[in-house]
Amino acid sequence: MMKNFKLFLLSFLLVAGFMTSCTNDEPVVQEPNTEDSTAITTSLSELSLQFNSQGDVEPTQNPSGNIVFDFCFDFVYPLTLSYNTGTTVTVDSLEELVVILINSNSDLFINGISFPFDVETYDDDSDAIVIVTINNEEEFIDLLEDCDFDIDDECDECYTDEYDPVCVEITDPNGETFLVTYPNECYALCDGFTEEDFSEDCENDYNNTGGNECFTFNFPLTIITDDGETITVNSQSELDTALYNSYYFDFVYPFSVTTDEGDVETVEDELDFIELLEDCYDEYDDDCECTEEFDPVCVELETASGQVEIYTFPNACYAICEGFEEADFIECEDINNPNTCSEDDLFAILTECDWYLVTSLWDNVQAQYAEFYTDGSMEVFSENSNEGIEGEWDLDSTPANDSVFVFFGFNNTNTPLDELSDYDWQVVECTEEFIALAAGNEFIILERDCE
Repeated sequence: MMKNFKLFLLSFLLVAGFMTSCTNDEPVVQEPNTEDSTAITTSLSELSLQFNSQGDVEPTQNPSGNIVFDFCFDFVYPLTLSYNTGTTVTVDSLEELVVILINSNSDLFINGISFPFDVETYDDDSDAIVIVTINNEEEFIDLLEDCDFDIDDECDECYTDEYDPVCVEITDPNGETFLVTYPNECYALCDGFTEEDFSEDCENDYNNTGGNECFTFNFPLTIITDDGETITVNSQSELDTALYNSYYFDFVYPFSVTTDEGDVETVEDELDFIELLEDCYDEYDDDCECTEEFDPVCVELETASGQVEIYTFPNACYAICEGFEEADFIECEDINNPNTCSEDDLFAILTECDWYLVTSLWDNVQAQYAEFYTDGSMEVFSENSNEGIEGEWDLDSTPANDSVFVFFGFNNTNTPLDELSDYDWQVVECTEEFIALAAGNEFIILERDCE
């Protein structure tokens, strides 16, 4: 099942090369009989949507990176198919099938298959990949109906820039277990898994479709499949495609990666790679799942220049997650505006740089970056996105107690940003690097990002 997924250029001559030819001087080789099949045409049409025009796996269409879960099933090869022209072709692997797919058109396409044939599909009851024999067109149609290709993809809403991976453990047809990793919980739940199915050993899955946010492989690199085949891949897309109908593999060591901080690291062996992955998943794990309660605590820090600054956190949990201890907490003497940030000060600070924004109003919302403009307009961007959502912002103050308020205007954007407009946000912490806003028990945290 594992294979070298180097794409071949398909031509009619290549197709003809798959055929068994004979002359009057040669024994006749009996070709398997094929039958016209609307089901094979439908299934190949659906399968083609998983690949781009070059035959590479589309990451947005394949969140798990495995054909059984992202498509529905995998053919067991070899497979005998026939074109609408009557030409018969034997397909020995998924890569050969993809070559046929990306070169098909309205004049040349597959419309026949030889029964019986086998497929690998997922069995919910056993949490395993099982082999099912398809004996005729009726059984093939039943298989496709179970795939629900005609139903709108409810998982589209799961596609975000958020990368908070979860994984599930599956058993392959040989009884070996392997991991399937989803980029976030939404995809796994949409595929029918529950939180009880999630594994804590995601670092044992050596590849994620599209790569991950912690490091990138430095290509070329070489992998070994479970059938002993050695494959060299030259890009992440080639690696994803090579592993699309694979369950496990190994690397040829050493190889190198570039971390998200730009450092090149050499991975000498499997232990090195597991350690790298464990560090990555430690980053992905959200150890700061604090409550939304606004019960501020303060800590006092001395800067490099010797200046003492007081930092306010929404509650003790956030401070502890930043590495402070309860012994570091001091009394928040002026919780209304401990750093005496004026309206003019706040205006200058906010318009100087971009700001990383989090708020207690949102659950499971990806990172947001806000740009405040001097004309009172603003834009909020999702992480790694260049398309922002436009809104307005304004400031006001009450001279009697030096309180400063921030107001947001996001109307009918059909995004979580609309909720920000429902509150009058009081400044409770204001430095050039960190701003905290509160409204009752809700809060907004802004951290400066000038890069």
